[in-house]
Amino acid sequence: MAESIHHSRVIRNDALGRFLEKLSEGMAWLAGGIFIAEAVMSVVSVIGRALWNTPVLGDYEIVQVLSAMGIALCLPYCQLRAGHVFVDFFTLRVPRRFNRILDYAALLLLALAAFLVAWRVWAGLLDIKEYGETSMVIGIPIWWGYVPLVWGFAVLGLVALYDFSRAFNKDV
Repeated sequence: MAESIHHSRVIRNDALGRFLEKLSEGMAWLAGGIFIAEAVMSVVSVIGRALWNTPVLGDYEIVQVLSAMGIALCLPYCQLRAGHVFVDFFTLRVPRRFNRILDYAALLLLALAAFLVAWRVWAGLLDIKEYGETSMVIGIPIWWGYVPLVWGFAVLGLVALYDFSRAFNKDV
């Protein structure tokens, strides 16, 4: 993908880039911890169910919430490392300038979509918190699981805008 603005290891020597990189790395590490906790809890639940008919109460609910949290927290790091899937089948033979324009548009659309999702998840969080909605089996408040989603998508939007700005300024 030599024609694209995406590359896996970009040197960020500006303060904002370093901050976003450290923040995204920290969020990815937190997500990794969440996934490990989720896996351990699942193993304990399966063993408990198989041996003593005592699974972890609400294990399916917990896995749902933790998975969504972990995925959302990984998205900014994935963007910084160009880890998203790129389908360039249709653009392999188009001029370099056209590819760059498509890349800019994709980054702006990603930022817009990420901010839109963060905003709507925040609105949902406020509604769910106001109504006191809880999970069905163990009765934990649902809203707390939305907090990392808002954070993950908001930071993803910032990272996409940063990548756009950096790429655009480099080309101008």
